[in-house]
Amino acid sequence: MRVYTQFKLAALILLITLAFLPNQIFSQTTGSIGGTVTDAKDNTPLVGAIVKIEGTQRGAETDANGEYVILNIDVGNYTVIASYVGYTASKQTNVKVSVDLRTKVNFSLSSGAVVIDTLEIVAQRKGIDVEQSGRQVTEEQIQNTGIRGIQNIAAQTSGVIQDETGQNINIRGSRTNENLIIVDGVATTNPINGTSTAYVSNSQLQEISVLTGGFGAEYGNALAGVINVTTKSGTSNYTGSAEVLSDVLAGNWINTSSQGYNLYSVTLGGPIIPTKGLSKVINFFGGVERQFLQVERPSWIADKLYENGQLPNLPLRQWAYNGRLTIDLQQIKGSKVPVQLKGGFNITDKYNRTFFDRYLKYDSERWRYNKYKDYQYYGRLVHTISSNFFYELQGNYYKTYREFADPVFQDNLYAYGDTTQNKPNPVIGLRTPGALLPYGETGIFYQYSQPYYYYYRTDISYIGGKLDATLALLTKKFGNHELKFGGEFRYHTLKKEQVFAPSLATYNYDTTSGRNASLQRSIWYSGTQGRLKGYGYDIVDQFGNQIMYGEDANPKHPMIGAFYLRDKVDFPDFSFNGGFRVDYLDVNSEVLKNLADVTGPDGVLLSDDDYEKSKPTISVSPRLGFSFPVTDKTVFVAQYGKFIQMPPLDYLYLNRVAFAEFFKASVQDVAENPSLKPEKLTSYEVGIKQTVGDYLNMGLTAYYKETLDQIGIYRVLGSEKVPKGYTVYMNSDFGVSRGLDFYLSLRRYHRFAVDIAYTLLYASGTGSDPNQKLTLVNSGEGYPQFTFPLDYDQRHTGSVNLDYRFGGDEDVPKGWFGQVVKNLGINVLFSFNSGRPYTSRTLPTQAFSPSSGSPTSAKNGVYWPWNYNIDLKLDKTVKLWKTNWNFYIWVTNLLNSELINNVYDGTGRPGDDGFLNTEQGSNAAAVPGYVEDYMLRIQNPGNWGPPRQVRFGVRLSF
Repeated sequence: MRVYTQFKLAALILLITLAFLPNQIFSQTTGSIGGTVTDAKDNTPLVGAIVKIEGTQRGAETDANGEYVILNIDVGNYTVIASYVGYTASKQTNVKVSVDLRTKVNFSLSSGAVVIDTLEIVAQRKGIDVEQSGRQVTEEQIQNTGIRGIQNIAAQTSGVIQDETGQNINIRGSRTNENLIIVDGVATTNPINGTSTAYVSNSQLQEISVLTGGFGAEYGNALAGVINVTTKSGTSNYTGSAEVLSDVLAGNWINTSSQGYNLYSVTLGGPIIPTKGLSKVINFFGGVERQFLQVERPSWIADKLYENGQLPNLPLRQWAYNGRLTIDLQQIKGSKVPVQLKGGFNITDKYNRTFFDRYLKYDSERWRYNKYKDYQYYGRLVHTISSNFFYELQGNYYKTYREFADPVFQDNLYAYGDTTQNKPNPVIGLRTPGALLPYGETGIFYQYSQPYYYYYRTDISYIGGKLDATLALLTKKFGNHELKFGGEFRYHTLKKEQVFAPSLATYNYDTTSGRNASLQRSIWYSGTQGRLKGYGYDIVDQFGNQIMYGEDANPKHPMIGAFYLRDKVDFPDFSFNGGFRVDYLDVNSEVLKNLADVTGPDGVLLSDDDYEKSKPTISVSPRLGFSFPVTDKTVFVAQYGKFIQMPPLDYLYLNRVAFAEFFKASVQDVAENPSLKPEKLTSYEVGIKQTVGDYLNMGLTAYYKETLDQIGIYRVLGSEKVPKGYTVYMNSDFGVSRGLDFYLSLRRYHRFAVDIAYTLLYASGTGSDPNQKLTLVNSGEGYPQFTFPLDYDQRHTGSVNLDYRFGGDEDVPKGWFGQVVKNLGINVLFSFNSGRPYTSRTLPTQAFSPSSGSPTSAKNGVYWPWNYNIDLKLDKTVKLWKTNWNFYIWVTNLLNSELINNVYDGTGRPGDDGFLNTEQGSNAAAVPGYVEDYMLRIQNPGNWGPPRQVRFGVRLSF
């Protein structure tokens, strides 16, 4: 015993030492079970009672107060057994464990001379969660609604709003890139821009925890919210599924056009070695999903424009692979090695196209293609030293590749020009400096094979390691504590290339052309030619000259880390959740000494003496929350916290040669800034959570958030050699959001379940995204410091989910009707919102330029109309042998409502900008065919949400 105590002490010292490394932790992947064991007769604590999780080696012994805790339990449902000598054992079934939450399971044991069989009790409904704001979306809810995709599912919770196309979510008035999406304890957010393309099939989802506020110090690098995804893990039994979902049967008979929607999913899990002794030791669960969509986002206007009701050349091809492996050494019979080894992967391979209005009529096959490839692997060692102390060591590797380009020429930059025929003439339809654009007779649409202009690619990866430790302390006088501490370190490798490829074709680099090879670099980098931006790639011209050289030829290697410490303290009438985290960023590159002086003491533009080595940035953020019961059914909650988010890495690194050419351009882009600081948020919230009986939960939360140092665009005033100054990313924006979140949840009662979510939001600031003020700042009109409603200031957002479901033979009438409704379910999701803001203007004076009219309202002072939508899913499960066959029909936008996602400033309508009603428009309309072409081009499919879609599916599970 003494050796074991010394081992625990040594392990604790080691963990604390390691934790103080500069690290950044993301999430814990497990929950816990705790409670009391008492005598049923007099309610006295039973000391030394044994509590075990059935089917595992996990358990705990009650202390002097009759209390116990079992940490490090995977998300899922369990059976918990309590036993004590001379007492009847008690079993509670259907005990639900959620990530990073404590499930309370109390036992009251009866004594007697004769010990009867174990008493079985169905666990009480889970009580009020007070540790953080947000909701847990269960596997049952995910399967019942039919909604697919992590962000789409999260959007049904209070505090989260989503645009009508399903592209972006905003949590409590924050920007879209301020969210953190975690899958199985590993962040999937792309560090270069704050987005996430991680995808997990619905068949593999165990639970999604949507945290909208009050999350603890272990969560970092997020200002808006955290979406924590837990996938299924293998068990000692084989389980799996196969699913097919398609709209192939849609057509005129239901007045809905098929969009070529096809989805296929397969999952399989179970023991790797299916023997009695090892089936619980090594198991795996994984799956693959294939999406093959002819149209990625169905358009509400496609039926009016095309005979088949489909927008052309806008497909989606996606493969998603996910898997988890667990080796639990403590499940070996007689094992005294309390160690688990876990590993997993998340891979997404996606291809789609981007809509550009000028290509629509004749040239849609040249819409830009987009390739996304994401790879994520992790390995984790979990050492359970006791039932109330464990730690995790994890290593992970992340890699993401993006490529955007013309679908014909792709990455062959010289193919954008004619290098095989009459030099140096470009191909027909190629846009080159001074050349005529290949518009048709009306001058509205590209008429020939017009290439997409830019070639863009990034290759981002990082290697990370982290440590988490959790220690539970149960005390009578000082409350029950759950201490967590840890940290992580990430080392990145960034490579980027962006070039205006067609302009390079003008020069047809060839020794017979008489051009001097020394000119090639200036052609690539010139602000009026190649506009090459990037770093880390090996690029040479046709003469073999190195285009990127010096510091620019090397990848960038930022280092990010954090350390955190948190304590949850529970007293009988009071709970406290406090902690802090320290975040660390080292750009690990050269930075300008003075942004306002790019010539330096030597008077030479951007010479070596204008740069210096970057210095690390360290930020400290405290967090505090508490709760106390008002009644036995009502709990008051308050939260306060400081949160920081590292700047997206894409805004930090510039190419020195490109930056020098930057000052020669007549119209400037935005220069990156390695001196950007983290964005900072201060958040306050108070709320009431209420239970009514065993089935109804509700909550109301009021919050206020203030974000400083948000990234925006700023114009640095010029010096003698740069009189016009230049435009650069700066920590120049700020935002304020406040509102109310309300939820009501009726657990299934007499076949009926209800989930209601409502959000009242006021979001204002000086910029909705970092690039919003580029035109204004470049125009020299100054930098606006006034606040206005942000683009996502959607005042009212809500949803009502109704689910009615029959059970088996015991739950339906006898006879044929009972067999019809047996295992039949219907789900209705009604959602609504009050629309988003825009700036009202007079009718535009220029074609395809909605902002050319004069403002008639304050910035974002008018809102477009309300949106209402109903989705319906009807399903029936049939049991055949040892399998379940679920047949379903899923109808989105059941009433085919016009869902407005954007409007034109001059008219407030999504399909007419009003230009044709102006004098300039009337003059232009004299050209034959102009009106028809103009109205076609302004029918931007992004201005609407999707029309009604009818999809049929079947899912086999076992």
